[in-house]
Amino acid sequence: MTRSRINPSASTSIAAAIFVAALSSSADAAIKISANATKHVACSEGVCQATASTAMLNVSDLVNMLEAGDVTVVSGSIAHDIEINAALRWTSTSHLTLDSYYAITINSPVIVAGAGSLTITTNDGAHNGDYRFLNKGRIEFRDLNSGLTINGENYVLENRIHDLARDIRQNTRGNYALAKSINTRPHVYSASPIPFLLGKFDGLGNSIANLTIDAGASPKVGLFAQISGQAVVRDIGLTDVNITGAAGEKGIGALVGYLTSASVKYAYATGQVSGTGTAPVGGLIGQVSFGVISGSYANVSVDGGDSSTAAGGLIGFFDGATNQLIGNSYATGAVSAGANASVGGLVGINTGEISNAYAMGAVSGGDGAKVGGLIGQNTDGELSKPFLSDDYAIGAVSGGSGATTGGLIGEDVADAQASDTYWDLDTSGISDPHRGAGNVVDDEGITGLTTAQFKAGLPSGLSPLNWAEKATRNGGYPYLIANPPPK
Repeated sequence: MTRSRINPSASTSIAAAIFVAALSSSADAAIKISANATKHVACSEGVCQATASTAMLNVSDLVNMLEAGDVTVVSGSIAHDIEINAALRWTSTSHLTLDSYYAITINSPVIVAGAGSLTITTNDGAHNGDYRFLNKGRIEFRDLNSGLTINGENYVLENRIHDLARDIRQNTRGNYALAKSINTRPHVYSASPIPFLLGKFDGLGNSIANLTIDAGASPKVGLFAQISGQAVVRDIGLTDVNITGAAGEKGIGALVGYLTSASVKYAYATGQVSGTGTAPVGGLIGQVSFGVISGSYANVSVDGGDSSTAAGGLIGFFDGATNQLIGNSYATGAVSAGANASVGGLVGINTGEISNAYAMGAVSGGDGAKVGGLIGQNTDGELSKPFLSDDYAIGAVSGGSGATTGGLIGEDVADAQASDTYWDLDTSGISDPHRGAGNVVDDEGITGLTTAQFKAGLPSGLSPLNWAEKATRNGGYPYLIANPPPK
């Protein structure tokens, strides 16, 4: 098969922006709210500003100021970022503003225990910065009447799925945030709790546990049946999901059934997702039609059933276009589907860009299936040609009679390019170094490595700016710095 090189400059710029936004501009340049003594911070009339690139604001000092009145913490161009490294809790009605020149990283809980309010501002002088919830970081509000403003937009606080769904039905273009982690047990939903979102939803680092949906013949199945029109869902975890649907149309996933012209970032799911119809099935999202997925992962057992067209550990069907990609994301769960399906450890069918991603789960398909460690079928879309870079897969790959199996890609019928992509010759069961793709001998840009080679250091092409490797993390395999595996 002839491979033509495409110009990845436009999509690469998006990938770079996602990576930059995911990380602080510097590991040291920040005003850090911690248990350490206040240092290099000037506080006057409720405003605390960094006076050096590395500044410390003692969390107790901050709480005492909040008990007395409103406080604004400003990083300025000197410190660039704000980091919260100690639990912050206040009970007064005071307003806290976190005003960052670039990014904000929340590593510990922030709890607005009274009727206070919070404003988060990033990029107050820079660009491509973002706010992140890492480690035990999250924001909780005890009073739903408290105020939350993020980058100039106000959010409605919610602490129950029922209320969230009701409010979104009344205003699909609104902005909503989860005020605390919740457990949906023992309720079983017979359809997606939230049918449609055009606005924004931020989980604030909180999680929803035990979401169970037995949807029957619903066309789109997930916490959100569909998100569209530049909608954004972010900073949310779904733990121990149990999602089942007989969708024959758009998709089945833990978080979103069908995503079109929207984005998901910093989201994850654990549990199981299964389908009995023809729709694509994914651990996080069933089907994406023109969207961006970044900084996300799924540790979900995915079963596409006997009839699904596509099944993937993260996304069932990813239909991309220019500047549409999966970046800094991974999947670790086992994926299976029946005859003639496209089954991949990360994505079942792919027409878009996948950059800085990996899959670790076993992948299996029925007779005539297309089965790959990362992608089941890589194919051209109406508006795109796939581009793969800096990706790998290690899961066992197997298929029934007449199946096409490859270490990285089951069937590659795209007129596109792959670079710096890898699979494990030992763990995959695809030990032939010529079978990176099941239907193309020595498919361009795909390399087989032994387990020992994988664990001896980062494979050539995986940038140490994006990737790290330690014997004690991720089973010794490379992991994403911007999206590290849970400890």
